[in-house]
Amino acid sequence: MRKSIVFFTAALLIFSALATGSWGAEQAPGQNPIVIKSIGYLKLDKGIEATVRIDGDFLYQPLVLNNPTRLVVDISPAQKIDAQPYYEVNIFGMKSIRTGQFGPLIARVIFDFSGPLPAYEIQKTESGITIRFTIEEPKPEKAVTPPLEPKPIQAVKKAKAAAPKEAQKFEEMKYPGFFNTTIGFTVGTYKNPSSDFREVYGSETDMQYGLNLTRTLGYYQGFQLDASLGVRTYSKNGSSTLDQTPTKFSMTPITLAGHILYQTKYGLPFVGIGKDWYSYKEESTLANTSGSTSGWHYELGVYIIIPKIEYLRIKLYYKFTKATTTENDISIDLGGNEYGLGVSFGFNFLNKGVLTF
Repeated sequence: MRKSIVFFTAALLIFSALATGSWGAEQAPGQNPIVIKSIGYLKLDKGIEATVRIDGDFLYQPLVLNNPTRLVVDISPAQKIDAQPYYEVNIFGMKSIRTGQFGPLIARVIFDFSGPLPAYEIQKTESGITIRFTIEEPKPEKAVTPPLEPKPIQAVKKAKAAAPKEAQKFEEMKYPGFFNTTIGFTVGTYKNPSSDFREVYGSETDMQYGLNLTRTLGYYQGFQLDASLGVRTYSKNGSSTLDQTPTKFSMTPITLAGHILYQTKYGLPFVGIGKDWYSYKEESTLANTSGSTSGWHYELGVYIIIPKIEYLRIKLYYKFTKATTTENDISIDLGGNEYGLGVSFGFNFLNKGVLTF
């Protein structure tokens, strides 16, 4: 009996960072790498002062978003974030400060508010930027409120339609991850654990091939919930134990699974569990047998993100499947251990369909 074990290693080191051009801010960027080093905040008598320490020459662009209220400051060309991804504040209506890589060369600093956005002022310094939020005191109510001048309906509609297109564009980009949809190809090992199966088809480890489609459903502080639909195929030739009649076995597992991932800069480790449906067929000159069964599986692995080409993901995984069927009063296990390697391509589709918290 011969055994073969497939091991996969992926050594992927691509580091390059060059950024040129302008971004409509105060000055042109230099050649030094831009790093978001740290973020700090200080409570004042009537507000909050936040300090973002940045190494290198940079540009910044503020943007106000609603539902919920946020002040977003995009920094470019930013190639690295050393600051923490989340700071809990809870002062003067500011809930938190978050950081994330919005694009290959764009770092995003987000100030979350539970109510209206207070007045703010951004100042560029030698070590980064300073944002001061000022809480305005409530104005005394007037004794007499002058009547509002009625406006024509047409003018109101025109005012609503005049919202900046750039703000609408960024409002749709709520998902802060890499890409919310991926299509992938996988190749994995397969070795049937059933002794009856091995008597006919041997005990060697074979390969099975698959396609999968994955969609992100939710995101919360680096964690994301994905749903995946996959299909694999496997076939093997053998010979019956009685008269050595040639036989061929094939099966097609279809999988529906959920995964929890955690986003880091260069990888997304994940765990998952799912349901499997198997259709199988055995062909020989004596008789043909076909059927179907169902089972379940759990899976763990990692997606490796390649710098500069973030749409490409290398998948390394382990999967255990439990699925049994009965033919001619013989119980056959179709599941087992699987080790695999895959390549996935990511893209964004219906960003508003991702629940971001």
